[in-house]
Amino acid sequence: MKEYDVIIIGGGPAAINFSKAAKNSGKKILVVEGDKFGGTCPNYGCEPKIFFEGAVRNVLGSQLMKGRGIGQASRIDWAQLMQTKKQAWENVPNNEEKSFIKAGVGTLPGYASFIDNHTLLINGEKYHAPIIVIAIGQKPRKLNFPGSEYTHNSNDVLDLGNLPNEVVFIGAGIISMELATMLAAAGSHVSIVEFLSRPMMAFSEKHVLNTVTEMKKRGIDFYFKQGVEKIEELDNQYEVTTSTGNKIKADYVVDASGRIANIDQLHLENTDVKLSKKHSIIVDDHLETNAKGVYAAGDVIEKKEPALVPTAHFEAMYLADQILNNKHDAIHYPIIGASVFTFPQIAQVGVNVDEARKDDQYRVVDLDRLFNSDMEYAGKNDQSAKLSLVFNENDQLVGAAESSQNAIDDINGYIPLIGLHITRKQLNDNYQLIFPAVNFKTEMTI
Repeated sequence: MKEYDVIIIGGGPAAINFSKAAKNSGKKILVVEGDKFGGTCPNYGCEPKIFFEGAVRNVLGSQLMKGRGIGQASRIDWAQLMQTKKQAWENVPNNEEKSFIKAGVGTLPGYASFIDNHTLLINGEKYHAPIIVIAIGQKPRKLNFPGSEYTHNSNDVLDLGNLPNEVVFIGAGIISMELATMLAAAGSHVSIVEFLSRPMMAFSEKHVLNTVTEMKKRGIDFYFKQGVEKIEELDNQYEVTTSTGNKIKADYVVDASGRIANIDQLHLENTDVKLSKKHSIIVDDHLETNAKGVYAAGDVIEKKEPALVPTAHFEAMYLADQILNNKHDAIHYPIIGASVFTFPQIAQVGVNVDEARKDDQYRVVDLDRLFNSDMEYAGKNDQSAKLSLVFNENDQLVGAAESSQNAIDDINGYIPLIGLHITRKQLNDNYQLIFPAVNFKTEMTI
């Protein structure tokens, strides 16, 4: 049996940051990865997605400017864009594995399964450690209905060689909305089937529906309050039948119904680790599971905080401090913003705008016509841009949500103000922003 001080299951963002913090710690650490080192974000998720979004935003932005000083809108060359993406990311797994080695951490390709709380079986050999960190992330959910074998997942879309003419997305979550925006901008006709009454219930309704309206204007079809009953193969196409009887033709169907904890091969039944109803790992306020010495971090755990790379980064650094430096403080999460790379983008942070509207201790300021008040929005013909700010009884900014071409950058500007509990008076008294960003300050003083 091979012995280590710490074994981390999963070679994604949490493992990467833990390993960086553990450099020169003197601990014998092993990172086990059953797929690609680096995890979902650089290989199948946020990094290539944001790369594609750069092209999408330029193309759709140029379309909005046609006839307003731009003579010819640009278009996406899908084959060239995909080739560029593949070239840019082909060495990511090797580079990420090298980063572990550079930090003095051992790596092992293979799937880990628990024999008991502190013993793992990997590639037919036993490994033991007093500290084990489960940071294996999530995987795409696979719905089960007649014809579900014809569906693809989000990983497939980000590696799609040929652009389909007709695409149906099942589900209108973050990933679905982002990929639908991307394929539609490239030239596909896109339909989205969603069981709920609107997309992304965790985000502010006003700003989500604003983006939905703009997506509809670009020809994206939405089928709300209905699920998928079946998929049939017909004449080199597929026919998607919804629960309300709608029949949608498609060349390509994407099951974007969500992601679930990637725990199937861990054999957690051999441990004291407990799972939630969603089959995510339950941890306490020290990120420790019911099995003493077994911790979890990242998207695999049950939590109210958003399942995002920055959250995993923070949890990894927290765990490194607790485990390597023998700290005993409970985790206290910082302000974490959330975003959707649609067009317009959606972003929010802090107190949810919809919840604040129902609570007398908050005041919500809605700026629904940023196009009329800020030359930057007008210059991009961003006519639908909307911003909402939430203030508490002490006049402190505690929440913000926006739908616009630049929502993510804008909300990033509000995050430190919320995190540092800045009041409107402190903002006015202490700094002036570079023009034309003075509008950012003006909004805070309303």
